Amino acid sequence: MTDRPRALPPGTVGSVRVGRTTVSGVLPLMPGRRRRSPLSTETSWIDAGAFSDAAITGRQRGILKLIVQEYVQSGRPVGSKALTEKYVLGYSSATIRGEMAELETNGFLQSLHTSGGRVPTDLGYRYFVHMLMDAPELPSGDQITIRHQFRQVEAQLEQWVELAAVVLAESARSVSVVTAPRPAVARLRHLEIISLQPRLALLILVTQDSMVRQVMLRWPEDAGQPELSRLADELVEELRGMTGSDVDARIAVGTGAKRFMLERIAATLNGLDAVEQVEIRHSGLENVLTQPEFAGAESQALLEILRGGGFLSAMLPQIESGSGVQVFIGDENPTTELRRFGVVLATYGVGGEVSGLLGVLGPTRMAYGRSISSVRYMAHLMSGLVSDLYGLRADDQRGETQR
Repeated sequence: MTDRPRALPPGTVGSVRVGRTTVSGVLPLMPGRRRRSPLSTETSWIDAGAFSDAAITGRQRGILKLIVQEYVQSGRPVGSKALTEKYVLGYSSATIRGEMAELETNGFLQSLHTSGGRVPTDLGYRYFVHMLMDAPELPSGDQITIRHQFRQVEAQLEQWVELAAVVLAESARSVSVVTAPRPAVARLRHLEIISLQPRLALLILVTQDSMVRQVMLRWPEDAGQPELSRLADELVEELRGMTGSDVDARIAVGTGAKRFMLERIAATLNGLDAVEQVEIRHSGLENVLTQPEFAGAESQALLEILRGGGFLSAMLPQIESGSGVQVFIGDENPTTELRRFGVVLATYGVGGEVSGLLGVLGPTRMAYGRSISSVRYMAHLMSGLVSDLYGLRADDQRGETQR
């Protein structure tokens, strides 16, 4: 016979410490057996300062946590009847409705239909991430599997980036975004100048991270290959290891063909530092295109965000390098196009020398715990790989999740 909801004796229900308030736990009903409380007995895993004055009671915290979890799982608005049928809460459906109404008044929940249940608002998700979510840690079995997958590919940066996108999408069950690690600024390693016609040449510029850029040059006067080769050798000797800004500072003292080349080299190096030059690898579109939030035109909007440079242009100024995992929910995102999404990002790399970006995006109704733990672990793994590749000391990417 299926269990019926019933109150439990004092002391049999779990609790979670959030700030100075203890939130009573609840037990979900399952046919034939009972599971542990969905409200963790662990302390809140992130600083609660941002919500220390929030007008929300302990009972409302418990209800909000369950509503977020149920809505993330089902995608359907959650009503009081659904909660009382699944969980032993210790209070009536009418009491829950009253608490849900209060949560809606305070901006944590909203009603999509007059007669339906409630769904979390951006503020409700944010409160959940800060105050109610269990400490996100990727299961050890998943960590072992991911490490094994990386051992199966050659020690090449290109393959690591491709695999990171695929594995992160599978782990977080969202769309992944990964950029290859790049130096903080482009530095010159080598250059060649190839004569094509008396006044037409090709500049081949190689940076220290092996990026190659070719630029067509129109000379102000005739120049042969011997002359161009001597100039190239002189410039390599003088400029090796310099940034675009460093080369800019030398333009004033250059004359003739050398000044002409200094201007072109500086412009090329500075252009390589632009956001538009960063390529995004993504994977896992199928994980979100089947979600109701991305029906019809919404799916095309997602594709445009990923294919264009708008995502990086919008998000990079918001990212604090080395600050661990950072979460942006709905209206917290910097552009209108991104405000229908939840975004979880982290930088990875080696100190201030080399860094890349990785993360996931999906509907605001994403499983934030799984997303955060997946992004955090992948950033830590990729930092170690890049450290070995470049022979530098890796950043500590295990910091707390940031706003």
